[in-house]
Amino acid sequence: MTERVTQPTLDVLEALLVAHDFELHGWAIIKSTKRAGPTVYKILERLTKGGMLTERWEELGPEDNRPRRRFYRLTPTGIAYGRQLLAERRPEARQRWRPLLGGEAHA
Repeated sequence: MTERVTQPTLDVLEALLVAHDFELHGWAIIKSTKRAGPTVYKILERLTKGGMLTERWEELGPEDNRPRRRFYRLTPTGIAYGRQLLAERRPEARQRWRPLLGGEAHA
């Protein structure tokens, strides 16, 4: 992805890196970033199309009485991209990233 990277994009990438190895649904990302829904969803769509995220719709049972949520997770490419961007533009954010499974720390 060679486009201009905005502060909201960095916020979304940071939220996903902090949640490493967990999926987040859109509302959780909106709350975490304190950004407007349309802004966050536009970023999620762009990152998904760019191969940085995977997405899936949750499956609800017949007793569930709420809308389905879409969950997002960084791909390996997205993890590397997010780490690189945040290391360059928000070096202080590194301390918030969780260690990878197996004890490897985020770079």
